[in-house]
Amino acid sequence: MLFSKKSCNFAAIKNDIMRIERLELRNFRCFEHISAKLHPKMNVMVGINGTGKTTMLEAIRIFVGAAFCELDKIENRISSPSIADDDVRLHNLESQYPVRIEGVVDVDKGLLPDKLAQWDRTLEKYGGRTKFDNSKDVKSLSKNIQSIIRDGKDIPIPVIAYYSTDRYKKEKRNTGLEADGSRLRGYYNALDSTTNIWFFLNIIKTETLWELQEGKKSAVLSMVRKVIVQCVPDCKEIKHDVKQDKLIITQANGEKVPFSSLSDGVRNVLSMVMELALRCYLLNPSQGENAPSKTPGIVLIDEIDLHLHPEWQLHILNDLTSVFGRIQFIVSTHAPLILSSLQDGEILSISDRKVYNFPNQYKRRPEQILKDMNTSIASDDIEKALADYRLLIEAGKGKSEEAVALRKKLVSALGEGHEELQRTDIMLQLF
Repeated sequence: MLFSKKSCNFAAIKNDIMRIERLELRNFRCFEHISAKLHPKMNVMVGINGTGKTTMLEAIRIFVGAAFCELDKIENRISSPSIADDDVRLHNLESQYPVRIEGVVDVDKGLLPDKLAQWDRTLEKYGGRTKFDNSKDVKSLSKNIQSIIRDGKDIPIPVIAYYSTDRYKKEKRNTGLEADGSRLRGYYNALDSTTNIWFFLNIIKTETLWELQEGKKSAVLSMVRKVIVQCVPDCKEIKHDVKQDKLIITQANGEKVPFSSLSDGVRNVLSMVMELALRCYLLNPSQGENAPSKTPGIVLIDEIDLHLHPEWQLHILNDLTSVFGRIQFIVSTHAPLILSSLQDGEILSISDRKVYNFPNQYKRRPEQILKDMNTSIASDDIEKALADYRLLIEAGKGKSEEAVALRKKLVSALGEGHEELQRTDIMLQLF
């Protein structure tokens, strides 16, 4: 292991948490060696296509999936992803080994007495199996989660989930899962690239029928409705219509629309928020309607702005951290509006196979982030060079010889740390 638990500076934290403090990759896909320190609430990765945002999320998916290693894999519906041969970095067409993903995880004492866990996933040769070179901590964590579930202990267990860009393209309609059962259902298919949203829709249906049968209010439905209204501005009400046998959404204008007829953006956000809330409830049913706010965990979302209207991009991050207050989010985006909305979190810029911490962009206008409007520069020549440099970046030529030459000229005139150059660096991550 490269990490020392004592080397990390950990601040005082609340109970009921599970979050990645540090992560390090070696020879994983495009990365020879990178490391990153993560924010406890929201981490937003930016970078042009092909720089490695999805690769980072896939690596974290494999890393956190180790927490499932000692769980009951009921009918193989709970999977611990492994490092595949295609994940091995190539150099001069030669595979580079070992491939290693390692990190330090801050865990609540109810889950692990030592509180700081560290482990790694390693692939040492072609066709080999993904190993745990240091597995004591993660195996203890996984065994403790299983023990809490079996013994019915009232201890919050963490949600762990991954939402890929394909999350709602190939839905698993027939999962064979019942609407009632083990708390482990909260982990079913949680790290798969495709969703099982129809299982969660079936829970809504079952709870609706239970309400009608018992004449009581369902805590599950109350929770889902509360979360949806907070995170989906266009959704005023959500319910399963028994006659139509469909989930019906009442929009802000009063129009009732079937779930399947919603726009891609609305359906994506609604599905993800509903699924995540239900996972929290399934894992921690004793928390009732408070399950989303009381459940700790780690959630990965690739392209959080997928099909999302610009107006919604302005509040999606803060809505998620407000509703799911104890979950650590690690997301990627191409949208400057997402960056301008980030209040409490970290922007991680991925460029040249490295990870950099970027200045906070909270409340900055997108046009300022992208085009550096209202710039005051002493020299007309420098102003023109900056404008030309921006145009090259926007055209996807920010790494060309011409762009590199212009940047050298600007650094010479303005200084490497000048605010205007920092802003063009942000542009480089988005184009």
